[in-house]
Formats: sequence, structure tokens, C-alpha cells
Amino acid sequence: MTTRPAARTDGAPAPPKWPSVRNLLALLLAAASAAALLVSLTSNPATREAGAGEDPALGTGFTALTSQGEQVSVPGSKPSVLFFFSIECGACGPGTRVLAEVQRSSPAAVNYVAVDIAPYETADQIREFLAGNGASSLAFASDTDTRLITAYGINQVSTAVVLDAAGTEVFRAVEPDAAELRTALAATGAG
Repeated sequence: MTTRPAARTDGAPAPPKWPSVRNLLALLLAAASAAALLVSLTSNPATREAGAGEDPALGTGFTALTSQGEQVSVPGSKPSVLFFFSIECGACGPGTRVLAEVQRSSPAAVNYVAVDIAPYETADQIREFLAGNGASSLAFASDTDTRLITAYGINQVSTAVVLDAAGTEVFRAVEPDAAELRTALAATGAG
């Protein structure tokens, strides 16, 4: 039940009504949402040019594993291709096949890493997915705490990021083809 201020009998305007706590909270929530949207739109990685001075790999080093259990450090002493995927993503299977195809042309010169972004997908499920897509040669990592997708500004699955040997991003694309990846790797001095 709301109460109304008493009507004034002297002809003076009524005092202003203060917003209710509920209205104030709604206003604050709307302002925070608008601010968050503005930040996400202005920092959208799709609009950011690769190699534009940002170095997301700093402080985001990680270790991936091959299907044989060998460790692959990223960034390492050579360029890396990171492919962010989820087993549930329909376009990610073909993307891993493209990455494996590029890997066959220069297997030792580059680290090829598939990064699973779904924290509930297990290592065995990831291995099975890669094997089912002819990509079991790829090293893989699971981004269980979203540290990597945050650091690399990933907002869409099937995104490939190419890093030079120092860990600086030189290329990024969603669902790139083999020619695009080879061109990006050539710019790093590999491939």
C-alpha cells in the first residue's frame, strides 16, 4: 500500500516525491547494464586488429597436452595457433580438421593447440572429439576457469588466434580456412 503526501492547502507546490527503493535499484541496474554493454562493444575483439600493440598472452601462459601426454607450452619458443572450441559446437569439428590439415604441412615449426572452452567437458571427451574429426595430432587444453577466453578476448567458438614466438597475436579469425592460417603463420616466420 502506498501513501500519498498530504495535499497542501496553502497553494504551494507539493514537495517532490522520492523514488522508491525498488525504482532506485532498477535504475542502478539499468545503468550498470548499459555501462557493461558499452564496455563490451568498445572492446569487441572482432573489431580489434591483430598485432595492434596488445599482447594478451602476457600472463596467460598455459600448458596443453598431446594425446600422447607430451606437454606443449604456450607461448613457447615457436609460434602457436590456438583454436577455441566446444564439443557441442557444430562448426568446431570442421575447424579442428582445418587446423590438423595445416599442422601436417609444418608439424614441428608451430604449436597447434585446441582449447576447449566448456568447463564440464572432460579430457577423454576432448580426445574422442579430436580423434573423430581427424585431429588427434593437436595438443589440447581445457579452459575450466575462463582465464584463456578472457585473456584472448574470445566471444565466439571456432575462433583461431595465431601468436608469434613471443606470444604476440598476429592473426585472429572465426572459422578460418587453411590458406588464411598458412598466410598468418608465414607472417610469424613459420610455416
